[in-house]
Amino acid sequence: MNNKEQNTLPVVQPSVSNQFKEQPAPETLFLPMLSGPATNQFSTLSTRTTPPDIDSVTGKAALSTGIIKVSIKQYKELPGGLNVSTQKLLDVCTMVLKKQNDYRGKGPVNTLVSIPLDDIYKLLGTPDTKSSKDKARRKLKKDMDILFNISLDWEEKIKGKIKDFDSIRICTRKRIKAGIIIFRFGEDIAEYLNNAYIMQYPLILLTLDERNPNTYHIGRKLVEHNSIDNNVRKKTANIIGVKSLLAVCHDIPSYEQVMESNRNLEQRIIDPIEKALNTLESLPIITWEYCNSKGIPLSEEQLESNSYNTWKDLFIKFTMIEAPDQTARIQARDQEAKELKNKKAASKKKK
Repeated sequence: MNNKEQNTLPVVQPSVSNQFKEQPAPETLFLPMLSGPATNQFSTLSTRTTPPDIDSVTGKAALSTGIIKVSIKQYKELPGGLNVSTQKLLDVCTMVLKKQNDYRGKGPVNTLVSIPLDDIYKLLGTPDTKSSKDKARRKLKKDMDILFNISLDWEEKIKGKIKDFDSIRICTRKRIKAGIIIFRFGEDIAEYLNNAYIMQYPLILLTLDERNPNTYHIGRKLVEHNSIDNNVRKKTANIIGVKSLLAVCHDIPSYEQVMESNRNLEQRIIDPIEKALNTLESLPIITWEYCNSKGIPLSEEQLESNSYNTWKDLFIKFTMIEAPDQTARIQARDQEAKELKNKKAASKKKK
């Protein structure tokens, strides 16, 4: 399990327009993206690997994962399902939503996003040919149709209290006109995101081949984990369990499913995880190696083991190449919280 297969796919670096040039890095461009538990879990779903239940009367499809329940109106009439390309489009729109709003500000959220198609093509690494762009445009339209018909339901603990989110629409307006994508977020989801968290997103993720969804889902999970302030504080932002990666890879069969068929756990579960990690390393987005909790190196026994039970309990230690340093921002935030706490304590004493 310690031998890494080298990926042979060509390295494709995105050519990014001025709209997205904020934090250039030598190899990978990162941009801040709004991120919440609901949208993070939504980003792992696929109607191909998680077939929805379809109401025979209304035609509405339903599927779920983790805390969220997803409803898709007129599912059978839509030309495409929910997949990685849908999630990529939503991620791009969410980055623009972040850019045009005052994060956690008190004013109303500007929900209308507009993006030139040429920018999208560059971000996705679409070849500069008419046929490639026409194909990409058709796919974008399908993904916009899916997002327009989706609503989410979930419960989430916010500031110590459980909050219900019922029938939250992702998109309330969508159009492609004059080479521009028009995408309006639902007010509730836009407000939720603008008050959630910031993920430092490497744009090169958008160029990943969608025929292997595991790579995008694992890459996005690593980015999410690496961007959580509490993980940075605890020095665990670069260490994640194999089980956490398996949880976002719905294309990989479960242990039970494999044992009911050919029983080849290495080929059907371990190899796809390692292939995705190696692809991310070859771009390069990360470097990685196996470890135990807290980054403790593997023992000789673990290195020599071919046991699935040993493997599933391991951790991945990774480095997000050229990721923006968040130390100063987190220290400033912690200092602000400390000062506010002291101010409240002083105010109580006066009373």
